[in-house]
Amino acid sequence: MVYQEMTETLSVEEEYEVEKIIEKKEENGIVYYLLKWKGYDDIHNTWEPSHHLDCPELVKQFNREQRVKFIKIIKENVSSSNSPKPPKILVDFHFFHLNVWNRVFIRKNSTKSKNCATKPSARSKTANELAFENFLATYSHDGPPISVINDVDDQGVPPDFKYVDHYIYGEGVPCQEEQVETLVGCDCLDGICKGSKCKCLKELNGGKLNYSRETSQVKIAPRHIILECNSKCSCGINCINRISQQGRKVHLSIKRFAEKGWGVIATKRIDANMFITYYYGEIITSAEADLRGSKYDEVGRTYLFDLDFCDDGTNENSKCLYTIDAWRYGNISHFFNHSCDPNLVVYPILNDNGDIRLHHIAFFSNRVIEKGEELTFNYTGSFERHDADNVFESDGSFRLEIMDKYKCKCGSKHCRGYFHAI
Repeated sequence: MVYQEMTETLSVEEEYEVEKIIEKKEENGIVYYLLKWKGYDDIHNTWEPSHHLDCPELVKQFNREQRVKFIKIIKENVSSSNSPKPPKILVDFHFFHLNVWNRVFIRKNSTKSKNCATKPSARSKTANELAFENFLATYSHDGPPISVINDVDDQGVPPDFKYVDHYIYGEGVPCQEEQVETLVGCDCLDGICKGSKCKCLKELNGGKLNYSRETSQVKIAPRHIILECNSKCSCGINCINRISQQGRKVHLSIKRFAEKGWGVIATKRIDANMFITYYYGEIITSAEADLRGSKYDEVGRTYLFDLDFCDDGTNENSKCLYTIDAWRYGNISHFFNHSCDPNLVVYPILNDNGDIRLHHIAFFSNRVIEKGEELTFNYTGSFERHDADNVFESDGSFRLEIMDKYKCKCGSKHCRGYFHAI
């Protein structure tokens, strides 16, 4: 009674003993069983395709139990009918085909649950999916609940990952409390900021609104910094110039993909130019980022994002000093994948972070994102200041190494075949 699995990280075959088969379903012509593993708690129960199983006796036992349940349901349905004399029950055991008794259970349960006919029950999710969702519900407080979809493998919460909806400040990095002390706010009457009078809007944007008052869509072009109102201003959190501070309002799900692992999809349509989320993580010095970057390159993965919007290479005062590392600490943006044709764009934002060298990295939709579509951004150059090919040696040796480790799997028409974060 074993289940055989080929892991991604080790080229060895591992065996696990099945204690019990709990449920059965069919999707796209493939039969799946919900398995209870011997020696493991129920939280580790998983749905597995039938061809992965080598426990025929347990399958027979499960089918016998389902036949008993099937007959009981038919008897209950007949006895509860208005017929004064129930007919004799003749059971054709061909009815025990998976699709038939599944339909009976659905009809029976639909009288008790309004949601049964419109969405799958929680039991259709694996224990790891549910554990992941519980993890997100516990630590994610920056927007609508985040669901998890994984019909690919048994992966759950990434090991050692901590979900945060704020920054973690590393050694040598000024914390936000220190930055707030230097802020100067606007004094708009009645807390209503207008472009022509608000000091914040006049300072960098010539008195024009950063966001549409009607739709909250960003109005300025990408690669321009957004200066929002801050905690020293007379306006409140609902000010039109505080859109990013109001948090994530879009509905998202973390989904497992066969080729590229975890990603993020929209569960509701997202209009163009809408705020999505900040890139949260651990803010570290550039020196520390160089050390971590070397280690990350060895395994072909990185979550380093330089705060380099103002670094043009000519001014020492605007030199990039800090980097956000979302490898261990991060929010939902930790799961955003790269695309050579992305539907997200990055804006630098200043509000309660008074030092421009510690600006926020904010994601906005650059077009309509349909329900079910993956959210992606371009890893190769945050603010499109660089040509990604310039990071390679002229003799091409580093190019081949990077191309091998950073293979792009975005699948877009304009895919370059590889990516490398700068």
